[in-house]
Amino acid sequence: MFLYSALLAGFAFVAVPPLVHLINMLRHRRQRWAAMDFLLASYRKQKKWLRLRQLLLLLARIAVAAVLVAMLCGWTGGRQLLGVLGGQTTHHIVILDDSYSMADISSSGDRSTYDRALEMLTQLTQRLGGSDGNHQLTVMRASRAALAVQAGNESGDVAADISAQTILSDGGLIARIVATSASDIRTDLVPAIDLAAQLAGGMDADEQYLYIASDFRTRDWAATERIAESLRAFDTETKIRMIDCALPPERNLAVTALAPVQDVWVAGVPVVVRATVKNYSETTVSNVSLACRIIRYGDQVTTVDPSRQVSGLAESLPGLVIDSIPAGGEITKAFQVYISETGTHAIEVELPIDALSSDNRRVCTLPLSDVERVLVIDGDPEESGAYTVAAVLDPGSQVRIGAVPDIKPPAFLRSATKEMLMPYRAIYLIDLPELTEAAGIALDEYVRAGGGLAWFLGDDVRAETYNRVLLSQGRQLLPRSLGQVSELEVGGDTKTGDIVFGDTDTLLDPLRGAGDSSLSLIGVERSWTLRDQSSSDDDEPQTRFRTVLKRRDELPFVTEHTVDAGTVVTIFSEPSPEWTNWPGDPTFVPFMLLANAKLWSGASASTSRQITEALDQAFSTRDFFPEVKVALPSQSPPRTVIDMTTEIDDEAGDRAGISINPTEMLISGNVGIDEFLRPGIYEWGLMSTDGVSSVVPVATTIAGGEGDLQRAEAAEIRQALLPIEIQFLSSDDWRDQNQYAGNSTFGLAMLALLGILLASEQTLAYLASYHAKGTSPVLRGSAGMGRSVSSFGLHATGAGASAGAADQGGPKS
Repeated sequence: MFLYSALLAGFAFVAVPPLVHLINMLRHRRQRWAAMDFLLASYRKQKKWLRLRQLLLLLARIAVAAVLVAMLCGWTGGRQLLGVLGGQTTHHIVILDDSYSMADISSSGDRSTYDRALEMLTQLTQRLGGSDGNHQLTVMRASRAALAVQAGNESGDVAADISAQTILSDGGLIARIVATSASDIRTDLVPAIDLAAQLAGGMDADEQYLYIASDFRTRDWAATERIAESLRAFDTETKIRMIDCALPPERNLAVTALAPVQDVWVAGVPVVVRATVKNYSETTVSNVSLACRIIRYGDQVTTVDPSRQVSGLAESLPGLVIDSIPAGGEITKAFQVYISETGTHAIEVELPIDALSSDNRRVCTLPLSDVERVLVIDGDPEESGAYTVAAVLDPGSQVRIGAVPDIKPPAFLRSATKEMLMPYRAIYLIDLPELTEAAGIALDEYVRAGGGLAWFLGDDVRAETYNRVLLSQGRQLLPRSLGQVSELEVGGDTKTGDIVFGDTDTLLDPLRGAGDSSLSLIGVERSWTLRDQSSSDDDEPQTRFRTVLKRRDELPFVTEHTVDAGTVVTIFSEPSPEWTNWPGDPTFVPFMLLANAKLWSGASASTSRQITEALDQAFSTRDFFPEVKVALPSQSPPRTVIDMTTEIDDEAGDRAGISINPTEMLISGNVGIDEFLRPGIYEWGLMSTDGVSSVVPVATTIAGGEGDLQRAEAAEIRQALLPIEIQFLSSDDWRDQNQYAGNSTFGLAMLALLGILLASEQTLAYLASYHAKGTSPVLRGSAGMGRSVSSFGLHATGAGASAGAADQGGPKS
């Protein structure tokens, strides 16, 4: 009922008028005075009427004091009663932009942009809590709306934090929202506006307001067509207020990518990690330092430790220094990581503190295995091609590549199944004379599950058999149907040779910097070709492939394409002198190593996940107990650790898994969803059936782009949204408006009542006092001393002037 309850002690002032009255009622010393006799006689006749006027005057003074103190205390009046009696209902819809750019903190203070948005919400509810009429509030955060839409749920009630609830003066309605912080999700406002419009359409309100509290960055508001379309879903009478909560942007750098280079990730083999830093400022930034560290999870880390930021053993690496990043530029730096233990480890890089801390830190994981087997099958009984491939993949001596070639005869593939092929990380097939249908099925299932397959095509290849087995039944184990062997004519540019680089973004990109001249010594006698797409079978799948290397006559020499999770590399030649001298060229070894890394990548575990993606953990129930722990990331330990149990599915055999999906948590109304939407390192705690526990880290990252803090102009936004009428306010303007706003109707009524009471008090004070009409006659007493009636204070001219006579109970003699 009162905005400033601390001032309620002022109501003690109401007791002052009665105290003054009681003091003036004290008896005075009586003294005979003949001139007063006629006044006493008149007083006795009008005694009741005078006392009534004095009582009314006292009550008026008490009322003046009470109303004045009530106004100072911010009395909100009987709003609930007015609402019950038929007051106006107003629906207020507030959309809070909580994308992670709202965590921007300017150098002028320690409050973030999102804090100012919450302050805007608090000021609004305080004002409405003291206003007359019935005010209903709906609050929707942009991140929740985006998650709901992502989950396929179009219900505004699911996404809204508050849905059409009556605003009370105690502020408890928004207490939970005020305790939140900006999310780590990148999103725009369109989903929130769409769901809010859906809620608004179902509300029966006399008046409706839409408030959008955002930072109005250029990346979201440069093109307003989608936002304008969403705003048109509101009633044309809806009043739209846009509150700009951001300050002018400060310098911001962001780590936009961190990942190990695609390679054979094997313990004891150095791995190159690349980190990308982007400058979102309008000026060049120099001498940027990037801190790097490894977090090891080996046999020594067996349990989840919630008292530490991570359970793994952190080890700092030499920092990186970027000399200069131009305005809007992006620089990628590489550093090497060496870990001798198998298992999944983590890598972290971090920039110094700037305007936006959310994008200064990034993590990834590095899953390291022991040496892996690769299958090599050569159609040549002498296995010369298999020896060439095996010598590159496993050179022996002190060189450790991570691959152990397993050379098998062609008969192995005839009866092969997916289960027989899955233990191999990659398969190399060299000039096989025939392929069975069973082999085609097994190879297709193997590749789709993430396996890598490489073909070397030579003299013994039968094109019709290959096309039928490898490209039928939806299989895509070749880039397109094989045509015929084509000889390469002698000639060409001496600077390039017979082979040149093909498309960009292929497995040979690391070698592309040397140019085509690095391939100038490669000679090609002949190679297989692909059929024209127009002459291919209609049932043949349309596979998209990239040309890694091509002949100088533009025919492909090496291609790569993906099939679900796996990769297929096709070399249209066999590694023999009759076809090409490439195996003897220095470029063949890096090609094989890069191709092997590409083939391994499909079966490699993911190195990071987005915060909105499901958090999954799969394991074998024969090896691990179904009870697991998951530790959530936190910048300030202790961390939250959740115990979970997976349900055993008989149909899944011995495979089990747990999946935590943030979108499903939102739909189910889980209040702890915020803890699962943080970037950093999540940790799974597993217990094996032999009593050995282990910790598996999962790196979670934010989506890039929110780090661009450039602002859109309010005038441009207003112009772009025409004919929609909006009122654009800064957070400071909003605060000033709400500081003097409030219950205007009730406040004016209170002022009017105070004026009426003051006028009544003056009137009653005048009527309750003595006054002489015209010129006061001279009264002569028995002692001959002349006195005017007014000389003895027998008339009152002010609010308190009657205390000398009227409040004494009448004249005394």
